[in-house]
Amino acid sequence: MFEVGIAIFFGVHLIPFIASLRNFFSSKFGENLYKSLFSLFSLMGLFLISFGYQSNSDFLYSINGTVYSYSKYIMFISFPLIVATNMPTYIKKYIKHPMSVGVGIWAIMHLMLNPDLASVILFGSFLVYSIVSAVMSEFRSVKTSVENPKIIFDFLSFGIGVFLTFIAFHFHENLTGIALT
Repeated sequence: MFEVGIAIFFGVHLIPFIASLRNFFSSKFGENLYKSLFSLFSLMGLFLISFGYQSNSDFLYSINGTVYSYSKYIMFISFPLIVATNMPTYIKKYIKHPMSVGVGIWAIMHLMLNPDLASVILFGSFLVYSIVSAVMSEFRSVKTSVENPKIIFDFLSFGIGVFLTFIAFHFHENLTGIALT
């Protein structure tokens, strides 16, 4: 189930990189249905990943204890970047690919704290995807700059990022089944 979830989630997320495939689905289903199906399959992949994920004690490397104590602050950087991607912010104006940077930070932090094989596969996949996404956006010359950023959206991104960090740290076990110890 875990591996199928990863294949579905990242398979769907690779479609936009192949312009002919994306255009085919968009023209066949229409833009709104294409986006709805994209979201539905992404969520299905995430659910399969969450329900199929099983951490084990076969560690591939050791954990640095101080990383955990700083993790909430580092994650605090990740969430506003991810949120800022969808708003006309100065963050998006000056950081070219805030979603990729945010997901990359999130993935690196999780890799540093979860040295078992399933975690390395999961979070390593997200890290590789965030790098590929940024590089492919550059090759495709995707417009990432913001014409008229508004500082209010930066504050909103920051506020939502604070809220998401709070939710993630206080309800991590309820959301993912993995307790933060």
